[in-house]
Amino acid sequence: MQVELLRQIREAYLFDVDLSGFELLSVPEIVARLDPDTRLVEIRRQMSLDFMRGFEPEGSVVDVRELGGGRGYLRLVFFGRRTLEDVRKAFNGFAQPLCALTIDLRDNAGGSFEQALRLAEIFLPPGAPLALYEGREGRALLYATGTNSPRQERLTVLINAGSASSAELFAGVLQWHHRAELRGSPTAGKRTVQHTVRLDQRHLLFLTTGRFLAPDGSPFGVNGLTPDRAYEGDDAVGLMAPCADTRPTGP
Repeated sequence: MQVELLRQIREAYLFDVDLSGFELLSVPEIVARLDPDTRLVEIRRQMSLDFMRGFEPEGSVVDVRELGGGRGYLRLVFFGRRTLEDVRKAFNGFAQPLCALTIDLRDNAGGSFEQALRLAEIFLPPGAPLALYEGREGRALLYATGTNSPRQERLTVLINAGSASSAELFAGVLQWHHRAELRGSPTAGKRTVQHTVRLDQRHLLFLTTGRFLAPDGSPFGVNGLTPDRAYEGDDAVGLMAPCADTRPTGP
């Protein structure tokens, strides 16, 4: 297990580390010397096959509400492979066009970075840069928006200390473009990407292999995202001022 761990660090780990002397350390000791997001997980009998195979559960949208006057609310508990599709279905279910929307990401620990970026894309103008991905080989512009017309709802995104990873990326992209107001409390500060490696029959390694940065190369918040306004509570209606009108707002 130690040999495989050291090989993964040499070949895939995002950061340069001096491996001299690591051969004398145990696997947990080696992992402890890496970044905080790299971790070792012991596979337990009650763990689902989906978790062990890296599959996400379905149904990331768990709460959809119409709040009156063209205002809507939806809660995302993770970013899975069908999140964008789930959100589009939620939009289609609203009885009237939306002029304001609250997306609740509190305690959303993340998931699919690609889905987070694709969801941000539908709210931004064509050609807008989304994020830089920094991997072992350096930085490259990973995503920019396509040519579709964006949705025009006034956006509020709820965040807290449990918002992490892909949830932070989604909220950070919208905040960077001044497209959404972030309400709540500072986020977890995790926007790295982990590669999952099975070291043996009992242990999985989540090794940091990349991270996302804002389009200008700066981090999306140094120690997590800082909300534009503090908020505690569950009054979604009180978060949004009345709309000036309820005209159709895009696809």
